[in-house]
Amino acid sequence: MKALLDSGMLVVTKTGMSSQNMRITPVSVIIPVRNEGDRIVQTVESILSGRSRSFPVEIVVVDDGSTDNSCDGLMPVADCYGEASLVVIRLESWSGIPFARNRGARVARYPIYVITDGNTRFPPNWDLPIWQNLASRRILAATVGDMASSFRGYGCQLLLPSMGVTWIPKADGYGGFAPIAACTGTVIEQSTFWRLGGYDESLPLYGAAEPEFSLRAWLSGCEIRTVPELLISHRFRPRSDVGSFLQDNSAVLHRNYLRFACCYLPKELLVQTYDYYATLAPAALASWLAEVASNGIWNHRARLHQSFSRDFRWFADKFSLLKERCDGD
Repeated sequence: MKALLDSGMLVVTKTGMSSQNMRITPVSVIIPVRNEGDRIVQTVESILSGRSRSFPVEIVVVDDGSTDNSCDGLMPVADCYGEASLVVIRLESWSGIPFARNRGARVARYPIYVITDGNTRFPPNWDLPIWQNLASRRILAATVGDMASSFRGYGCQLLLPSMGVTWIPKADGYGGFAPIAACTGTVIEQSTFWRLGGYDESLPLYGAAEPEFSLRAWLSGCEIRTVPELLISHRFRPRSDVGSFLQDNSAVLHRNYLRFACCYLPKELLVQTYDYYATLAPAALASWLAEVASNGIWNHRARLHQSFSRDFRWFADKFSLLKERCDGD
């Protein structure tokens, strides 16, 4: 087997099989992290040890205002893999997931971005499905596995009228496509990421970042493909912690979902989202909407829609959003 560097890509040629060359493009793995303890070290180690072969890889960790010094143990791990590059960016204060991901992407050097979380485990040979499946205007949604169970998620589906998401439990649920790529494993070409504008930093901290980015990608002419063979394990919050997390962060989550709805939904569906949140939190809805409107949401909506090659109705038809909602009512 011979390896040659060609225009920044490693071209691997199998002897006697020159027609089956695989162009191996270097990868930047972008990981926002906040107070993950030793889990971030285990994530980085799984990325480096799981590659099918030694190739240029860069890991960009964005420490989003952690208070537990969780990133201090990363350099010794990277030192064990001399050909790897590790960059740690420390943010002074908690800036939130969209900002942290974009900050890492601005530093990342390589043509492919793999965006993941700081509490994941990458499988052996995780790189091969990326090179085999990634293409221009195509985003890959890794399969998400629960470290504590046999659960598998093959991308996510958008939920109306809340604008939340739910996991897709079957690999062929939408013919190999995913409406939404989850935070655990999104693979995208650098050029496509920046053509789309990165993650929406007007969505602070938690909530709606992945569905907003994915919907923007679909409406801009991209596609999101599921990759069953790329299984990234994730540490989900214990069920006992989910309720308190949602309660503690309900205001920011609901504001983000409302902003997301205001950007994308047709008027008749947007009214249904307003009604949903009026029932859920009647005392807070007016202030949430006022805050959303104060950030220039309607001008932003107009600019988005002018740039799209598809509309929300197209997306809803492709993934049976309205039919599924009617069937579930």
